[in-house]
Amino acid sequence: MSVQPEDRITIDMFAPRGPGRPRSNPYDRSLQCRVNKRSQRRRDKARGLKRVEVKLPDHVIEHLDAACEQLNLNRAEVIELSLRHWLHLGED
Repeated sequence: MSVQPEDRITIDMFAPRGPGRPRSNPYDRSLQCRVNKRSQRRRDKARGLKRVEVKLPDHVIEHLDAACEQLNLNRAEVIELSLRHWLHLGED
């Protein structure tokens, strides 16, 4: 019988016993990150969000952070507001 890393049913049959506190999650850290990222992508897709990665110079980020502080918003919200204004899009 082979062991599947995401198997929750027979995890105790193959898990090594050791000293220390019991594990709160049967997965190792790298698998936890993959599972969490997968569920995050599903949530974003359900909300109609798309991922965009942008590289900006330091001075632009400093101005962006200042605007975030002033408006009490996070970077994504400030960037979205700026793009909506620049593209002449209304509020949804």
